[in-house]
Amino acid sequence: MSSVCVIIPCYNEAGRLLVDAFRAYLKQTPAVRFCFVDDGSTDQTRVLLEQLQAEQPSRVEALILPQNRGKAGAVRAGMLHVAQQAVDYIGFLDADLATPLDAIDDLIEALDRRPELDLVMGSRIKFLGVDIRRKLFRHYTGRIVATLISNILKLPVYDTQCGAKLFRRRAVESLFRDEFISPWLFDVELLARMIQQYGRAEVKKRVVESPLRQWVEQSDSRISSTYMFKMWYELYRIQRTYRDV
Repeated sequence: MSSVCVIIPCYNEAGRLLVDAFRAYLKQTPAVRFCFVDDGSTDQTRVLLEQLQAEQPSRVEALILPQNRGKAGAVRAGMLHVAQQAVDYIGFLDADLATPLDAIDDLIEALDRRPELDLVMGSRIKFLGVDIRRKLFRHYTGRIVATLISNILKLPVYDTQCGAKLFRRRAVESLFRDEFISPWLFDVELLARMIQQYGRAEVKKRVVESPLRQWVEQSDSRISSTYMFKMWYELYRIQRTYRDV
């Protein structure tokens, strides 16, 4: 059975972290453990995470960052930290559990089934038989951004920004070695770095999207409405930085 560690970036999550959901998942899924990264929180998040670690020290680790680095920095710190340990797969998931924890099982299954893959990306594709709930405005805005990203990368990717991804350990160190340009669009940079390393044809063999069975938008979004304006500049910077891809 493959060993798995999932990074959970946390910033001021003391009032909304679904601790019981994590406890229940750990109880039923012995192959998975969690590394919670406290991204310089100013509330009681650190205390909560250290309490979880004390409860199950072999299954839960609290990585405390002294200063806020943004989601990209927190995920990067967690991924590089865990990559030094004995683990087969390393991934990350948003702390709000918009993607439920049982989605991890589907991502694991995809990597287990296809040893050539380096990355499985959760994807919020709405069709009959799944439960994808998102506000209409954010859905259509997201589709415009996703189409632009697909064109920039020249890859037929549907949803780079879903916060559920699982990597084979061999791919982690090179992809996360350097800091990211954007605190929220680092997923785009990850694919651009893979294209730099392997070429597009090889990336299409190493990466797949896995449609989520459930994703429910959470009202307490950490992305401000004004970020939509800054996002376009960050996309421009990413395109300029990785223009050779």
